[in-house]
Amino acid sequence: MSVLPGQPAELTSRANDLVASAGVILSVIQELRGIVEDDEGKAVQALYEQNEEISSDLDRIHPRYKGTADAIVEYAVALTEAHEDAERAKSDLDDAVAAQGRADRALDDLNGKVDAADTPDPTLTDRLPGAQRAADDALAAVGAAQGRIDAAREAMNEAAEIAIRKIDAAIDATNEGFWDKVGDFFSDIGDFLAGIGEWIGDFLQDVVDLLKKIADTIVAILGVLVVLLLILAIGALFGTIGLIVAAVIAGVLAAFLIASVLSDVLKGTPAVSETDPYADALPEDVPEPPSLATVLDGTGEVDGLGGETDSVIKITKVLGPDGWYYTVTLPSTQEWLSRFGDQGAVNDLDSNLALMLTPALQTQYERAVLEAMDQAGIGPDDPVMLVGFSQGGIMAGHLAAYNSDYNWEAVVVSGAPIDHMPIPSSVDVVSVQHNGDPVPNLDIVAGDLGTEHGPNWTTIAVDPPNPSPILGVDAGAHNADKYSQTYQDHLADVQASHPDLGNFFNGDGYTDVSYYHWNE
Repeated sequence: MSVLPGQPAELTSRANDLVASAGVILSVIQELRGIVEDDEGKAVQALYEQNEEISSDLDRIHPRYKGTADAIVEYAVALTEAHEDAERAKSDLDDAVAAQGRADRALDDLNGKVDAADTPDPTLTDRLPGAQRAADDALAAVGAAQGRIDAAREAMNEAAEIAIRKIDAAIDATNEGFWDKVGDFFSDIGDFLAGIGEWIGDFLQDVVDLLKKIADTIVAILGVLVVLLLILAIGALFGTIGLIVAAVIAGVLAAFLIASVLSDVLKGTPAVSETDPYADALPEDVPEPPSLATVLDGTGEVDGLGGETDSVIKITKVLGPDGWYYTVTLPSTQEWLSRFGDQGAVNDLDSNLALMLTPALQTQYERAVLEAMDQAGIGPDDPVMLVGFSQGGIMAGHLAAYNSDYNWEAVVVSGAPIDHMPIPSSVDVVSVQHNGDPVPNLDIVAGDLGTEHGPNWTTIAVDPPNPSPILGVDAGAHNADKYSQTYQDHLADVQASHPDLGNFFNGDGYTDVSYYHWNE
């Protein structure tokens, strides 16, 4: 394992590609400007004007791209040198540690012999200063080798800061609004047409996301209409009076659903702020950072921190194998009587109904979560794992299925009806469902008729710990703590089917846990 982080060889190769791409941009400019203006042909004239406009735009962005490429090349050289220095120092450190061990043992052995002698033995005592010097020199050699490793790490960090400043300078020097937007879409301008295709693809992705939301909203609403019609049909079996009663029930239910959904989606985005719920807590009362085994424990934690008056989410940031990895833990429904006096938490019955019935409409809950993620500094390419129980699981599945603003890599939920959601097959999904828990079966209301899932989707459907069914329904099955226990009981299966989930946890490295809260 390398002493320092980073992959110099891969970075050097990529940096060379960027430099080559910068050259391609110049070639494209020259080719476009090589078309001769023809005043007599309108088509050729139009093509010439368009090419001139494109080449002028490329002229403006080329310094940004070239400056970035040069900065990365310089950093790749510095990173390579730092790695080489660190590897040499590590080899010397290993030798020095071994030599220190030998010198310390020799000194201890000599001191033991001196102490054991009945009378002072000059042949032993005269050797003590030399043995002590040898031990001191070995210790100094260890410190010197470690210092060289630290110096290499500092040189690597300094080179990174220099590269960042040069990249910022290149970008600031060509900051021209429209091309800032183009820069978001162009991951590599080595092939101009490929870049245009990527831009179009990202634009169309938003359209696709919207169409999926609309389609699933229509299906969910049709499902509700079927239920209302079924109520009317049952009432009609009991004659006119039964039909009237059924019509009243269906009308009240429809009005309640509409009022609940509109009450949530029409309200503004709550004010989101970071909070420290353990600021005054004793160290032993502060939860340990989550691991793959305990990740569902966080769902009960955020529920307890927020309650009926506040919505709290937990964002865990770790340094993974190739950058920052984030885990977002979402709360479940804490306020069930929001129609009869709102207490403040947005993870209430209103947003629950809106999430299930109208995914095309953005709830307060969803908007606040996205705002919190933005405040936490999560970038569009950073890998994100969504974790939730019940409504928190619904929100996790909803974001992975209908939002393409972030790099959703994993969804781990319990007691949540997400089977009907069109989560991309590239996302690792673990859904824990207890037999006897009616909540995961609410998919049928949203129009699920047996959705096929890909190989990255694992459903754990088992009896809850200590089941106690009442009329065929386990009253204790829908419980966050029990779900976490069930998940841990099947952890080996999860690890085998989803090995990449381990990237989101780093018990020995940098881990940062933050909390964000809001209310209506």
